[in-house]
Amino acid sequence: IRFLQHSVSLFEMHCVWPWQLWVFVVALIPLITNLIFLHLKYAYHNGIILMKVVELLVCALFFIAPLAPSPYFHLHHWYFGWFIGMHANFPDAWWSRAVMAYCWGLYINGIAVYGRDPVLTCEYSYFLSVDQGCPYMDCYQEALLDNTHATNQTVKQMITPNWKNCSADSYHP
Repeated sequence: IRFLQHSVSLFEMHCVWPWQLWVFVVALIPLITNLIFLHLKYAYHNGIILMKVVELLVCALFFIAPLAPSPYFHLHHWYFGWFIGMHANFPDAWWSRAVMAYCWGLYINGIAVYGRDPVLTCEYSYFLSVDQGCPYMDCYQEALLDNTHATNQTVKQMITPNWKNCSADSYHP
């Protein structure tokens, strides 16, 4: 389905998502809300609500909060499947096992088909290149500092995508 082939990032959602994808997401909200409610209700009735909420919040604090503020943050479906799948783990509730199976399927599909791409996309690649002292980065950085290349369009500074005005200078996550 063509309209589902988009990523989850602020830039994509604000600037690229077609209206059909928004309708699809809005249609999924009742199902997702119901599943969240069922998980909370189950945890409450079994006296483990505090443990499950703390578990989810600590994981979000370590695995999502440090990455989310970056304009390059891209929530890959493998990452989402991994994150949610480990929390939907009530063994005697079929709907929890179904959510876990679906999420692990997302994770396996994402890794198998697309690879384990970093969630910070270009920012992570740039960091690795600079941090590891890749020689081509010296040329890039020198060219950016060299005023004689001011009219040379082959050397462009990495421009952060701006989801607020949809400017990204050919950045496409």
